[in-house]
Amino acid sequence: MTDLGTGWVRRAIRRELRYVRGQFAGLAERDSHQRFEARQIAKATLAAALAWFLADRFLPHETVWIAPATAVIMVHATVYQTLTNGVRRVSAVAVGVILAGSVGYVLGLNALSLILVVPPALIAARWRRMGRHGSDVATTAVLMLSFGAASQERYLLAYVAATGVGAVVGGSINAVLWPPLYRRRPQDAVRRLSSEAAALLKDLADGLREQGDLSDLPDWQRHADRLDTHLARATSAIADSAESRRFNLRRRIVEPELRDHTPLLAAMGRIGVHLHGIVRALGHVAQRQKQHDDDAPPWISDDFAHDYADLLERLAEALATQLRPSDEAVQMSALIEAALERAEAIQEKMTEEVSAGRLDQPRGWAASGSLLTDAERILSVLSTLQAESERPPAADADPVTGPAGVR
Repeated sequence: MTDLGTGWVRRAIRRELRYVRGQFAGLAERDSHQRFEARQIAKATLAAALAWFLADRFLPHETVWIAPATAVIMVHATVYQTLTNGVRRVSAVAVGVILAGSVGYVLGLNALSLILVVPPALIAARWRRMGRHGSDVATTAVLMLSFGAASQERYLLAYVAATGVGAVVGGSINAVLWPPLYRRRPQDAVRRLSSEAAALLKDLADGLREQGDLSDLPDWQRHADRLDTHLARATSAIADSAESRRFNLRRRIVEPELRDHTPLLAAMGRIGVHLHGIVRALGHVAQRQKQHDDDAPPWISDDFAHDYADLLERLAEALATQLRPSDEAVQMSALIEAALERAEAIQEKMTEEVSAGRLDQPRGWAASGSLLTDAERILSVLSTLQAESERPPAADADPVTGPAGVR
């Protein structure tokens, strides 16, 4: 093996070792993802063993295997998913058994029986109420025909019963023993999104402060693209948190996360759009500058780049402060006010330069205006968010689910 190949293997091994160490370290943290996964694994194991015991005691031996298999599948990430998917799986299996039994009892296994069973099974599988368990209709029907069990009424009934036993056992264990309740996931996801956006603003500020250095533009573009991924994860985390409270016995016992992250998530979505706009404008500037001689004046003046970098840095600080405790609201207001003053100063300076005809590079004025506009819109979003956070909640509002009657 070459030195290059050996180095790659060593790096891969080190990455995997770091991952394993991180997983074990997470087990020591309260409410960590690793602890959650460990509990779910333990619950699935217990559900499989209990389902096998019950099926082995009360059902024919040849159908026992389906009970623990179904029980493991039913230990979902939320109690709501467990209940709804349990009903769907049992229903799908029952429909498949009915199709196979009604045709197989008369025709047995042959090409004609498959022609008669597969199309209606696939049509039933596409019913939206079946969800992801719709495929179980077709697979169950074909398996019953293939095993020659479609004509054995006792086996078909036992197969459905074993599926029901597994679903009930798996669903009961997941609903009673540490039912999943995501309290920290929305906050962590939104915090990561906000931190990534603040970090991008800081990187942009650092680059522009160095005489408008755009050499890190590819990294900024990748960073902006990652924001979309973080936004999707945060959206999913908030939806999962809301779903985890449905039919959950712990929702009345465990103190809920009082902060509603939905307004901040919506604000971050708008901020992400304007961050993409800033990066695209800088990409346009970099492309245009490459097409002209090195001796030509820069499209963005050094004064504008320096002032704009200060504005972006203030926006980054304000964004990083957004998720901190409420006692720092005064600091947040001060940061927004400072950013607003800087934006107004830049706008006044640009207006004076245009009026006096003192633009070093007139073709870059549009790009500078675009950059300033996106920064001002980010500032507007933060200002609105700050004003909403200082507004007292309605008297009839639930801190988690919103106004009374809304869930």
